[in-house]
Amino acid sequence: MSNAEPEVDGATSFIDTVKNKLNDLLEVKVVTAVGKVQVTIDTANDSTTTSLGKTTLDGGSIVTVVKLLDGDVTTVLAPDLVDNLEVRAAHAAQVEASLGVIPNHLKTLVEMAEQLRDIV
Repeated sequence: MSNAEPEVDGATSFIDTVKNKLNDLLEVKVVTAVGKVQVTIDTANDSTTTSLGKTTLDGGSIVTVVKLLDGDVTTVLAPDLVDNLEVRAAHAAQVEASLGVIPNHLKTLVEMAEQLRDIV
């Protein structure tokens, strides 16, 4: 037997595509940054990845991540924005709007499951 990686076939490619789509559907991330922050937006296929130039929040940022699978909601608020009600309200409004996509995500998950059931 060989320890070499198995060749990628149509089934493996399909499974990888499904995994990527599921990962995209299972997380909603909202980032509000005030000031000088480097933001990079990469799009590959039908997936968009957004990254910030830093992994730490020195100031001027609010990040909220909602994990749809387990219901975890995490918000990180830079100390200098604790009293900035205007920025916090704008972030909260964006989080609310972003969470509005959840019904569509769930519908897409159901459709994917139905398609997989029909294949198997």
